[in-house]
Amino acid sequence: MHGEGHFMFERKILSAMIASGMVGCSTLSPNPPAVPAETKASVAPENESIACANQVKAFSQTSAVVSAKSQKPSVDLLFWCTKAAEKGDARSQWVLAGLYERGIGVTASQSEALRWYKASATQGNADAQFRVGQIYGRGEGVPQDRNEATRWYLKAAEQGHVEAAYYMGYRYQHGKGATQNFPEAVRWYSKAAELGNTQAMHGLGTLYLQGQGVPQNQVEAYKWFNLAAVSGEKEFSQSRDRLAKKLSSAQLAEGQRLASEWAKKHPQNAPKAP
Repeated sequence: MHGEGHFMFERKILSAMIASGMVGCSTLSPNPPAVPAETKASVAPENESIACANQVKAFSQTSAVVSAKSQKPSVDLLFWCTKAAEKGDARSQWVLAGLYERGIGVTASQSEALRWYKASATQGNADAQFRVGQIYGRGEGVPQDRNEATRWYLKAAEQGHVEAAYYMGYRYQHGKGATQNFPEAVRWYSKAAELGNTQAMHGLGTLYLQGQGVPQNQVEAYKWFNLAAVSGEKEFSQSRDRLAKKLSSAQLAEGQRLASEWAKKHPQNAPKAP
């Protein structure tokens, strides 16, 4: 299973916004709503990004997901988040792009969303870089361009973005948007797997099973398949179970031991059962 068409972006962006204190923001409206003078005077210009963050927090508390269009953003949120983004605040630009993409508070526009994602990505926002990669990789409102997608995924992956690292592993494994390179696939899958990405764990297991980029090692392959299967994904369980039938009792026990050992050493990133 490849995440390019399966990635739960709305839930991911919400989590990331919560973590950064920037959940649900406004987008740049061609005709932003009128804001009372007392609102404009209540916050110093240099604190526009803080004002946006405060409004965003209030908005998030009444929205189950960032794409919930039934929750109407406040005038203050629209005003301050627009101001902050226009002044170059990378986080505000990223959130603003996400809401433009979903049409929350403004008319949905994929072209404006991409413009603001790129503005944020150019400033080094890894989440925005990843999203730009997705847009080009999927051809969302633009001609599909796998090479351009890879360029942005790489930028994000080099900053430690987990999903981007997985995508780079996938691209190197399958030669999509990059020249096929199994050692590089192993390298990027390993980075993502160490951070808990189960798709990368499954990909890494496949490479060990086939001896691509690493010496063939069925026990190591089983370890990664077993860890990935904890997520409940059917494909991962099937890979584990197929391999288990080919292993001796000793090999199976060793694979299970290695998986358990890895989980104990990585309690924060070990896969959790659904």
